[in-house]
Formats: sequence, C-alpha cells, structure tokens
Amino acid sequence: MPGGRHALLTGLEHRLRLTPERPLLVLRTPGPITFAVVSIAWLRGLGEAARDHLAERRLHPDERARLRGFALPKRRTEWLAGRLAVKHAVKGHLLGGGPGAPGAGAGGPDPRDIVVHAVPEGPRAGKPYVREPVHIGLSHSLDFAIAVSGAQPLGIDLEGRPVGPHLARLLDVPDTGRAPAGLRRVAAMPLPLRWACREAVVKHTGVAGPGALHQTRITDWHPDGTFHWTPGAALLRHTPGADSLPAHGWARQLGTYALAVTWR
Repeated sequence: MPGGRHALLTGLEHRLRLTPERPLLVLRTPGPITFAVVSIAWLRGLGEAARDHLAERRLHPDERARLRGFALPKRRTEWLAGRLAVKHAVKGHLLGGGPGAPGAGAGGPDPRDIVVHAVPEGPRAGKPYVREPVHIGLSHSLDFAIAVSGAQPLGIDLEGRPVGPHLARLLDVPDTGRAPAGLRRVAAMPLPLRWACREAVVKHTGVAGPGALHQTRITDWHPDGTFHWTPGAALLRHTPGADSLPAHGWARQLGTYALAVTWR
C-alpha cells in the first residue's frame, strides 16, 4: 500500500544520511523503530588505543573479552561498531517510550548493560538478540554499521559492494516484458537493493542458510520504498505462517549504499 503504512518512513533516506565523518547517528521514527548508525571509518581513524578506551567505557566485560579474541584489527573494528550501534538503537528505542520500555525518559540503561547475544543453535543459530524487551537487527558494510530496534521482530541489511555475476544471475527477473507490473518494478531496482531486500527478509525471520536466502522472492517495489516479498520453502518450514506475516518492507538507496528494513 504505497504512501499508507510506510508514511512513518517518508523521507527517511534524507534523514538517514551515511556520513563517514559523523561517529554516530540515532534516529527514532514516529512509532515503529529506532535506527543507529556507527561510522566504521571514524573508528578506524581513532587508533587502537582510543578504540580500546571506547570499548572499556561502552562494552560489557564479556564483550570486551570477545573483542580481544579477534585476530584481525579490521574484524575487531567492525565488531565494535556493530555492538555500539545495537546499544544505541536499543537505548534510543527505550528512551523514546516504545512499547515495553520501562524507565523510558529516565536516562535509559547503561550501554555496558545492553549485551548482544546470539542464538546458539537450531535453524535460527546466530540471530542476534538482547535481554531488554525489544527486538533488534544489525548489519554492516564497508564504512558503516547500522542497527535497528523495535517492539516486534524486524530485519535490516546494508549493502555497499557491487553485486557479482553469480548474485546477478540469482537476482535476475526473466521475461521482464511479460512479467506482472510488480516484477517489472523489481527488475528496475539496483541489484544491491534487491539483494538487501532478500537479506532483510531472512534476517527478519532469523532462519539461517542459503536455502532461505535464495528461495525468498521480492515481488514488488514502489517509489516510496515499499517492497513486498514471498518466503521460500526453507522459511516456511521453520517459520509456520511466514507466507502471511504482516511484515512491512522498505528499501532505498542511501548514496552508494543499499538499505532494506522489514518489521511487523
């Protein structure tokens, strides 16, 4: 329903600007979700000592131990950025008085107490979650980490890299001339945006594995950013009723990046 249920995100692509020089952006939409963007580029420029000091102030001791376990500096910086983004998204949502937000307006939780966990096993192994009464989504690409928080399950994906030949074939919409109008609009989407939509849908359900990702189909996309999707067999097998989930999808280009987000 273009212009209806997505009215809350109207103009989001202008408010959610990805600026490498800006350390942090927290953006609360008027109701459903809160975004937080952390600049990985800015973190890289801090130097190792400054990053360690930031981790000491913002991470839980268990998270600091995990951070020290990464051998590559690049991985440590990306991981730190992702944790900071989640903490700020969760705190922003709670401060905004979202559903299930005890203490909203009272300063919110200490960032060190917001710990990101991952489902340890099963079809949703690796899906991030926090113990606060909110749901989260997390993605990072190149110079940015982005997190989203809300009262209901959601998914987010950010893509800053070009799509290779294999993915291009996977995302191809055949026989465009004879396809329904919705698929013709999908065919007009930039390839990274199509891929981000699929990733966001799969992250929404939390079902891991290439089957869930490759079988998902984007069936329509509108100028306001609304997109529609159908789940593949892998999602339906592990998420009964996924074919009728009231999931909202929004996807737009943010400069050279593609962003897609889904929520209930």
